[in-house]
Amino acid sequence: MKITSVQIRNFRGIKSLDLELGETTVLVGENNTGKTSVMDALRLCLEDIEPRNRIVFDALDFHLPTDSSEPTSTDPIEITVTFSERFKGEWGTKIERLVGEYRIIQWQLGDIKTIQLHLQCFYDSYNSEFVQTWSFIDQNGNKSDDIPRFVFAEFSQLFQYYYLGALRDAAQHFDESGPFWKPFLINSQLSKKNREEIESKLVEINDLIVASHASFENVMVRLRELQSLVLLAQDDVVSVDAVPSRMFDILSRAQVQIRSKTGAMIPLVRHGEGTQSLSVLMLFSAFFDSHSKSTIFLALEEPEAHLHPSAIRILWKILQTYANQRLISTHSGELLAEVDIHDIRRLSQSSDGIKVHQVPLGLLSREESRKFNSHIRRAQSGLLYARCWLLVEGETESWIYPSAALALGWNLHDEGIRIVEYQQSDIAMLAKIGDALGILWYCVGDDDENRKKVEKKLLPIISDRDLNEKMEFPYPNIETNLLQHGYDQVYAQYVTDLRLPKKSSDESGYWEEYAKSIPKRSKTKAAADVAVLMEDQGEAGVPPQIRFVLEKLRHISQGG
Repeated sequence: MKITSVQIRNFRGIKSLDLELGETTVLVGENNTGKTSVMDALRLCLEDIEPRNRIVFDALDFHLPTDSSEPTSTDPIEITVTFSERFKGEWGTKIERLVGEYRIIQWQLGDIKTIQLHLQCFYDSYNSEFVQTWSFIDQNGNKSDDIPRFVFAEFSQLFQYYYLGALRDAAQHFDESGPFWKPFLINSQLSKKNREEIESKLVEINDLIVASHASFENVMVRLRELQSLVLLAQDDVVSVDAVPSRMFDILSRAQVQIRSKTGAMIPLVRHGEGTQSLSVLMLFSAFFDSHSKSTIFLALEEPEAHLHPSAIRILWKILQTYANQRLISTHSGELLAEVDIHDIRRLSQSSDGIKVHQVPLGLLSREESRKFNSHIRRAQSGLLYARCWLLVEGETESWIYPSAALALGWNLHDEGIRIVEYQQSDIAMLAKIGDALGILWYCVGDDDENRKKVEKKLLPIISDRDLNEKMEFPYPNIETNLLQHGYDQVYAQYVTDLRLPKKSSDESGYWEEYAKSIPKRSKTKAAADVAVLMEDQGEAGVPPQIRFVLEKLRHISQGG
């Protein structure tokens, strides 16, 4: 059994969201785009499936479309989880019995059987209370009627849903009530005879410790006076347990110790947050190995929390062995560097609400996939978190545009904009990935012989759009533009007099020749110097063409 999709309606900031799930699904996106809401919707629907009096939602879980909306008058919360066979004939007699005896709706997609679990919560104005219902529905939303309550409980036994938040406090998870630690404490394999023998020795040890502390006797004498004040046992009314005398008391106090680099054994809860976070993940893995008897679905927020980048990449390989399905949210570029692009679901805010974006199978050619893996996934995976890409030819633009934005009083990173060089990559591949993941993009290039090559690659992708909205060629080349606007003083230190062109009556032609005289190996260093000077000069130091590009880029990144 696997979960193939979840549909969420009117839950918190989500008006309507349809999310496809694979064996591994990784959620990315800016803050407040619904990643945690998706996980909470699944948790509320799946952790405890059984109609009951306690409402799992509260009033603020309802989607409020306007500032005057009230939970009592808004549309119902609806969460639909689709379960399917992993392969034809996977479902056994237990599901078939539930389908046959209790009329759980089951339908097929090809040879694969599917069941949809539906949770709804709404305000009943007649009774002035919130009401929630679980049901099974078909692909058209028709519900199974009169399903006995225990059927939902039986269905929930076919899988286990676990959620691990970003704050993985070892003190909480390795507590006697922790859901993953508690089973190890209560699952004793001791025979009755061995348990009694151990407890007898514990009593002897405790008596020896108490006898060695004469001060305990003074306390016990005073406490025995309670017998004259309240009704207590007749004999042995007081004891001091320096050591627990019963096995379950000992196990409830079991504490994990980890040896530090110095060799000292230190309680886990006194180690750093990274070690604690990793330990909780390893505890879940041990729980999964020892206690799992059904399908495991794990929802995990920010597995990278408190971890060094190298540890994150190693952790990902371990996470792939966890559970049958994994839903993970992350802000880590290091983790995304290890993730298959088709497993990523990017959430974004739009005027129509929160949207889900993913790269469909077959979008990239084999060569495009190789370039994506080489230039983006492994080298610059953090680009997948951007709101907007400025696609530029090379390193000079990568220096100039961020500094030009700073000179104008704003920051590319603050606006969710990242610069991507396409000269050594593939402009078409970048545009395809950006469109598929809902990342806005804007291409800037030199108005030279490369322009036709860029347009030829991009036009099939943006044929239904206004070319001017996605592409700009504002200057013959960026060095010429910078020279024309007073930065020749910077470039002069990299050009020998022998290379300098003679003055021309055609000023633009002169600066084009000047730009050609700059040694290629010096262009990046010169661009870095120009960037520093441009920031110092402020707004006045930004050439009009570059300012035009930045203003348009900012407009695009803000949804304009």
